[in-house]
Formats: sequence, structure tokens, C-alpha cells
Amino acid sequence: KKKKKKKKKNTLKLTGAANNDLKDESTSATSDEVVSEKIDRLISDGLGQEPETMKAVDATPVGEVPDLPSYTDEELEEIKSQVISLKELGNSLYRSGHSYGAMAEYSKALELCRKQLDETRSVLHANRAACHVSCSEFKEAEEDCDSAIKLNSKYLKALLRRGQVREKLEKLAPALEDYKSVLELDPRNGPALEAARRLPREIEVQQEKMKEECVEKLKDLGNLVLKPFGLSTDNFKMVQNPETGGYNIQFDQNR
Repeated sequence: KKKKKKKKKNTLKLTGAANNDLKDESTSATSDEVVSEKIDRLISDGLGQEPETMKAVDATPVGEVPDLPSYTDEELEEIKSQVISLKELGNSLYRSGHSYGAMAEYSKALELCRKQLDETRSVLHANRAACHVSCSEFKEAEEDCDSAIKLNSKYLKALLRRGQVREKLEKLAPALEDYKSVLELDPRNGPALEAARRLPREIEVQQEKMKEECVEKLKDLGNLVLKPFGLSTDNFKMVQNPETGGYNIQFDQNR
């Protein structure tokens, strides 16, 4: 009998708590906050880190390292040794034609590097870019060159490689800027000199082609709009003004 009475009391208490939650919104909000805190704590206990720390690591931009504590002098020497070994192995694999294997070693080395090793990171990104180029992965190569140049703005080899990669991606104007940067560092650089002479004309041709494509798309859109009125873009003629270089549109109903 006593056990039954106890059970009843507990039930009444629970019911009372539920009624209080319905009556008092502020109590409900506090309860939600407590539950949220408990969930966060469970996550942090399970993964061994605070939820805020997880978000900070996830938000780290591609090509950069998280803002981790610096290595001690003792740790730094050991890490440098490991990084150099991985880099040399990557170089060896690249020279023997195993570009993906080389990429893997450079990536492992990059994972070990912190901000104390920015110069090394720059070289590793440039080396990995070379691997991407050999695999015709030009977008990825450009990204690695970007990272290398961000760490060392006067890295001639990375600037030259990015110019060549951008040509492959048909980004001719940015490629020309890279070659100009190379020539500022090395005025006699053969590939950069050749590209700097050749690209201005190619950029003009590319821009003209883009203009023509743009005009064709506009004509298609114009025809779609004018069709219900029995007209087409052929009824409109663009005449260039020789003085200003601009264009005037003239209407011809008979065309």
C-alpha cells in the first residue's frame, strides 16, 4: 500500500510540473536552454572538444591551417624533420611519374605544418600544384598556386605556374597579370616574356568573341519578346557613331 501511495505522489508531482510549464513560458524557455546545454555537453564529452572549438576548425578557409598553438622549439625540430622527409618522398614520386602519390605526401606534410613553417607550406602548395598540372587538374592547380602566393607574394615559380594554369582555364587577363609580376622579379624570364608579347592580342580576340556571344544571346531574347508583334531583331539595325565609337539603334519596318 505504501508503494502505491508513493507512485501516486510522483505522478502528481510530474503532472504539476507539466501544468507549471504550460502556464509559465519563461520556465519553458529556461528548460529548453538547459536541454540545449546538456546536448552540447554530451557532444563535447563524446568528441573531446567544446562545440565552439569544432565550429572554429570547420570554418578554417581552404589552403590555410587552423590557428593552432605554436610548436615548442623541441617539437619544431622534430616536425621539420618529418616534413622534409615527406617532401623529399613526394619529389621522388613526382619525378618518377607518380603524381597522385606525390600529392598524397605533400598533403601529409601540409597537415603537419603550422604558421611557424609558412615558407615550407608555400613550397609544398607549389609542388602539389605541379602534380595537379601533370594530371590536367587545372582548377585545383590554380587553388594551390593561390595558397603558395598568399604565403609568399614573390614566389616566382608559383606566379609563373599560375599564369600558365590560368591560360589553360582561358583566364587570359589574370594570366597576363601573373606574367607581368614574374617580369618584375625576373625581367629576362623567357616564358613570361613570350606570354607578355602574345597575350594582349589573344585577350582582344577573346573579348570580341565574348561580345559576339553576348549579342547573339540578346538577339535570341529580343526575338522572343518581339515575336508576338510580328517583329524580330532584324528590324533593328545597330549603326556605329564614328565620332564617339558608340552605337545607335535604327528601326526598319520593311526588314
